Amino acid sequence: MDASLVAEKVEQARDAVADSDADAWLIFCRETDEIHEPTLPYVLGFDVVWPTAVVIGPEESTVVLGQHDAPTAEELGVHEVRPYDESIEEQLRAALSGAETVAINFDRDDNVADGLTHGMYLRLTDLLPDREFVGAGGIVADVRGIKSDTEHERVTAAAETTLDLLHDAADEWTPETTEAEVADYLHGRMREAGYDSAWSWEYCPTVHAGGDADVGHTLPSDRTVPEGELLHVDFGVVCDGYAADLQRLWVRGEPPAGLVEAFEDVRAAIEAGYEELEPGAVGHRVDARARAELVARDRELFDHALGHQVGRSAHDGGTLLGPEWDRYGESVEGEVRPGELYTIELGLDTEWGYVGQEEMVRVTEDGVEYVVEPQTDLWRLAE
Repeated sequence: MDASLVAEKVEQARDAVADSDADAWLIFCRETDEIHEPTLPYVLGFDVVWPTAVVIGPEESTVVLGQHDAPTAEELGVHEVRPYDESIEEQLRAALSGAETVAINFDRDDNVADGLTHGMYLRLTDLLPDREFVGAGGIVADVRGIKSDTEHERVTAAAETTLDLLHDAADEWTPETTEAEVADYLHGRMREAGYDSAWSWEYCPTVHAGGDADVGHTLPSDRTVPEGELLHVDFGVVCDGYAADLQRLWVRGEPPAGLVEAFEDVRAAIEAGYEELEPGAVGHRVDARARAELVARDRELFDHALGHQVGRSAHDGGTLLGPEWDRYGESVEGEVRPGELYTIELGLDTEWGYVGQEEMVRVTEDGVEYVVEPQTDLWRLAE
């Protein structure tokens, strides 16, 4: 339980509620070790068993939870704690006294703001039939997206660690090294240090060796890197609860001219997106700027969003830097804000392998900055 970080985020949540049209934000959940509530780590910091309500208003907050979980909430020292035994109803209604419009965790497009299960929603409408419920997507976007100083430090540490491990893996490479051996090396280092993976362990890292490798979220194989072709790795670790997400490239031997040109075109598109990304920028316009650069270079367009937010998860919800496609809904209509962290990622599938790049960038009051040093040149594998 990270009490200081929870205190930071609850204070931020109170401000977010004050800026919203809701009187209070209600996180309603149960058995969260089995059914994860994405916002709970920010406002409580531990899992619960019985039905639990965290009620956050513009000036104060209350947690209503079972007697057995109450001592841990008291130790947290952030909320007023209201324990119960047989029924949550009386204490829940007291915690929401005076709150007519209540924001709850449902959202059409943002999975990290959509943690309320349908069953718990039905229970909530039975418990509070006289309240107006609205989606908490905007509040969650504030709390989760705008990082505190502590969160920025932790994401930076995760990114630096990820990059260090990638360099170490490249140093261990030999011409006989397979995709699976690259993945095994990184997994071994993660186990030694106690790092989690930023996405599913089996696919993190994702390793592609040469032009015959299938592009995408693939399992590592026994392929090795042919002369003049690429080793591509998509990787991220979790340090102190916060994730990184980077893609890096190495070439074996002398890179062909066509590969160098493809790398330069990918970098140009990433830099175009980087230049467009600033406070107030709209998500789909940042994506469109990178695509325009590829079109100008007569390149095929990527079939995914240019970038996503990073934080507790590699895909951290909120505004998406993506095209106006149905699958992304309204997430690409949001405006970029200071304090948010995004990836900028795209690639080209070539005969020499996947020329994929992914950078992490921090939005500041004045613009953006890279979280770690970007890869601006093709790196060489040492034989």
